[in-house]
Amino acid sequence: MFNALCCRLADISVTPDYTGLPTNLYTGLTHLTNNAAAVMFTVSALGIVLSITGLIVGHVLHKQYISEKSWAGLGVSAGAGAILYLGVHFANYAAGLFR
Repeated sequence: MFNALCCRLADISVTPDYTGLPTNLYTGLTHLTNNAAAVMFTVSALGIVLSITGLIVGHVLHKQYISEKSWAGLGVSAGAGAILYLGVHFANYAAGLFR
């Protein structure tokens, strides 16, 4: 049973065909995804800048809770940027496999 399921899953192949799409639509979708990734990366970078600013302010004002929240925000922002980078990298890799 398990071997039959594994063999059936191993036979799956995906071959996207973009030839039926109009050129303007394909170009527009490409620009849309590039712009969305750029906006998300910009938001992540802004979060990193604001978190570092919060760290500096918390250190100067001797407010431990500001520094702690800024460290957490820095981790979230840097993690979001890293996930976005890896997602774009894997998407480009997967697109290269289907060519």
